[in-house]
Amino acid sequence: MSVLLEHPTSLVAYRPNKPTAMVVVADPRVRSTVTRHLWALGVRDVIEASSIAEARPRVGNPRDICVADVHLPDGSGLSLLSETRAAGWPNGLALSAADDIGAVRNALAGGVKGYVVTGTRNNLGAMPTRHGAAPIGAAAARMHRRPGGGPGGPGHPGG
Repeated sequence: MSVLLEHPTSLVAYRPNKPTAMVVVADPRVRSTVTRHLWALGVRDVIEASSIAEARPRVGNPRDICVADVHLPDGSGLSLLSETRAAGWPNGLALSAADDIGAVRNALAGGVKGYVVTGTRNNLGAMPTRHGAAPIGAAAARMHRRPGGGPGGPGHPGG
């Protein structure tokens, strides 16, 4: 992102410092993908870790964002995100393979700035649902499967 600031004699380009991050994900493919996306977004320095034990020594040196998997081999990524927040990290992003609405609510209530469902694991069968309610993933799938002539499709308002 560039911002132009007006100066009496000329325009000066201003580029804010590029952010730094730590990615804590056990699955090396997912960790690599997240890291690549952060680099593409302009993050200048990304530390990678595969567990809480590997990440914890780095918590004392705050970065701009910590991206942590909710289900790490040695504990909850939400606990790690809580630790980073307490140590002065301004942003935390939780990743999960499961689209459990309760976990999403808990993470957001705990101060996480965002929650991303990776879609690599699905526990929808274990989720309790109200009559007529649909899991997050199922609702999203239905939105992508609208027939061409339905609401929002070609020939209809909004599509």
